[in-house]
Amino acid sequence: MSTERIEADFSAALDTPMMRQYMDIKAKFKDSVLFFRMGDFYEMFLEDAKIASAILDIALTKRQNSVPMCGIPYHSKDAYIAKLLSAGKKIAICEQSKPDDSNPKLMTREVVRIITPGTVIEENLLSGYRSNYLCMILPKTALVFVGMADVSTGEVLQFAISVSDPEGLSAELEKFQPSEICVLEKDKERILGWERLGEKNFTVLPASAEGGNEVKDPFHSVRNCLEYYVRENYRDGSLTLREAKVLNAGSFLEMDRETILNLELTENEYGKNHTLFSVLNFCHTAKGKRLLKQRILFPETDLAVLESRWEKQDLLRKIPSQPILQSLKDLGDLERILTRFRNNKSAPRDFRTILTAIETAFSLKETLHAIGYPIRYPIAKLTDLETYIRERLHTEELPVILGNGKFLKDEFLPELDRAREAGSKGMDWILELEASEKKSTGLSTLKIKYNKIVGYFIEISRNQAEQAPKEYLKKQTLVTTERFTNSRLEEIERAILESDDTIRILERTEFEKMTAEVLRFTNELLELSEEFGDLDFQLSLIKAEENYGWTRAKFSQNSGSFMKDSRHPVVEAALPVGSKFVPNDVQLDTGDNAIAILTGPNMAGKSTFMRQIALNQILFQIGSCVSATKAELPIVDKLFTRIGAGDNLTAGESTFFVEMKETAHILRNCTSQSLLLFDEVGRGTSTYDGMSIAWAILEFLSEMPRRPKTVFATHYHELTELSRLPGIWNIHMETLEKDDKVLFLKKVKPGKAKKSFGIYVAQLAGVPETVVKRAGEILSDLESRKKEIRIQTREPSLFQDFQPSSPEQTFWKEWKNEISSLPLDSMTPIEALRLLDEWKRKLNARKKSDQD
Repeated sequence: MSTERIEADFSAALDTPMMRQYMDIKAKFKDSVLFFRMGDFYEMFLEDAKIASAILDIALTKRQNSVPMCGIPYHSKDAYIAKLLSAGKKIAICEQSKPDDSNPKLMTREVVRIITPGTVIEENLLSGYRSNYLCMILPKTALVFVGMADVSTGEVLQFAISVSDPEGLSAELEKFQPSEICVLEKDKERILGWERLGEKNFTVLPASAEGGNEVKDPFHSVRNCLEYYVRENYRDGSLTLREAKVLNAGSFLEMDRETILNLELTENEYGKNHTLFSVLNFCHTAKGKRLLKQRILFPETDLAVLESRWEKQDLLRKIPSQPILQSLKDLGDLERILTRFRNNKSAPRDFRTILTAIETAFSLKETLHAIGYPIRYPIAKLTDLETYIRERLHTEELPVILGNGKFLKDEFLPELDRAREAGSKGMDWILELEASEKKSTGLSTLKIKYNKIVGYFIEISRNQAEQAPKEYLKKQTLVTTERFTNSRLEEIERAILESDDTIRILERTEFEKMTAEVLRFTNELLELSEEFGDLDFQLSLIKAEENYGWTRAKFSQNSGSFMKDSRHPVVEAALPVGSKFVPNDVQLDTGDNAIAILTGPNMAGKSTFMRQIALNQILFQIGSCVSATKAELPIVDKLFTRIGAGDNLTAGESTFFVEMKETAHILRNCTSQSLLLFDEVGRGTSTYDGMSIAWAILEFLSEMPRRPKTVFATHYHELTELSRLPGIWNIHMETLEKDDKVLFLKKVKPGKAKKSFGIYVAQLAGVPETVVKRAGEILSDLESRKKEIRIQTREPSLFQDFQPSSPEQTFWKEWKNEISSLPLDSMTPIEALRLLDEWKRKLNARKKSDQD
């Protein structure tokens, strides 16, 4: 077939009333896959069909042999929508309503909903209890204003970050992990230039979404943008967001993106297991789990908040927890249920969940009040709602979908009872009437039958038809029979045929009334959800303490950190039965022991030791017990870790460059109240470059007016000489050498390590013996050169390029007298080189002076 013919056929296929309608609607929703309702199917055409068929793995066909198309059954759309959302697509749902006045053969259609990754509320499209955030980024002159809305619960959180702190914005995005990020069209190019945001896909909003120039408060502008986008997606205007909560800077422990990832707080590369969240998560409610995750990512800096949590835990320890946990176990996700109510997507079973929640509140009230536990949920106000629902709701199993089973209880509505009776006993009534009429008329051939055309009728043979009672009304005459009806049969028929519609109308009407009544108590139910979630959170922390043998840390008045027998809470929990974690003491203060230089071989446990310090600090600042036998901890304002690094090839950044950027961020932002954990800083470049950088970092920290608590793990053993500087001290991972083998004891001891045992570790890893042997030879050679440097420092005549003249020999004697008191034999290479440089500088200055 010629190209011209193909193009003509394609144009003809598009030039039909239905396809013209499709093209008009699609033009308004170019960034969405359009689900075009046609009877019992949603059809997709053209490019949408190609995209959807590939993602959904469904057949791609053609309409009129020209237009690409594919389709899915409307009743199973959710499974297909979930796949498209996972692929980052938006879906516009286009429904048909009534015949078009201008063309009766064509149905009118309109888009009723746009489903996007950040605006999902359907339970089967959400990821369990996890929050699903829609993000709005609004940069202004000095600050970037950010809003995070979980549309499924209505929660809105807002905060501001300095424009000059892209790392801070990156950290917040890592915490919230929004499913969708919105920006204004005018801001898109600017934001794309920011670090780690250039590779993201943004939803672009028009400038009008902000609300106009009259809106002066940037937080209000952010809110306007979020609400604009929600209205665009929920086109009936039914969905609303709750009042925004502003997260003020300094109210929570600050952690950058790398720290969150390094510490594996809520997830890791293997998924959700073996994280701090997984170890702490003994929660039974969706709200409790969300609160736990949120509090891990936003640890408190307010001692009063922590004391309140400790007080609650102490009260809860007075009573058995199992009855309370059993009550919480049956609670549904009230926040998301209320959102579905607001969007007309609630189900009959949601009323049972609300009723159960109120009943649980009643049952727990006396128990909690008896121990003085502070509960603030408005139990008195919810009494009316509980009574209202109980009077109406069916007491047994409720249907998933309204109309698929009983929703209202019997004897609530007499009309409904009659309709149900007609539906269930209609055939019994027919049989009873047949028996009664046959007996009263004496007509042996009388039968009551039904067909779709005539409906119910009394059938009598032609021979006996003349004997039919006068009140019988003739409906139809056949060859061998006559068909009649009477008032009683018409009454029964009407009841049977109308019962389904009556039930549907009555239950739908009452369902809508009950929905409206529930929504009147939205604030009270949200308070109840918050209280249950916090209670669940407190009990989860108590359970973790009991399971793992943790201890309540005291608050350190002097800002020092002390832990006796501390452990890594996640690693210890994951150990096989019978294995035991090797505990270690931790001692950091703001004085002589502020900065610990940690040395020791690979595999000895340096990284684990540092991470357990950080994780226990986070546990403390969420109100949990810590993994130690005894502890006294301060509240720190910022927690930074520089552990491991990867390159950023898309931005042309090497591993070392990324490492230095992270280090720079830490040094620029740390305070005296911060906790810093550095692991092998400087290893990504040459030995002396890296050592010099590490050396300078430690000097910088030592010279701070008030030093941040720091652990600096390194293989540069030369750095241990810095213990002579204020605030710096040495600790090391203990090892035991025996019979050419090394045992890593995992114990932290004061002092510096003897050596790194890197070659031994390489041997353990299976490096070929020839390579291991050669590495040993090279190491011996390098060690001898270190000694050579020290010798040359004390005897400059050994330098090959230096032959001292008489004046120079005189200078050397003076210089030698000056340095005679220094411990030259124990000097590090860096110290030795610095000493040589100083000697050469003074020698050159003397030469220049003599020449002048």
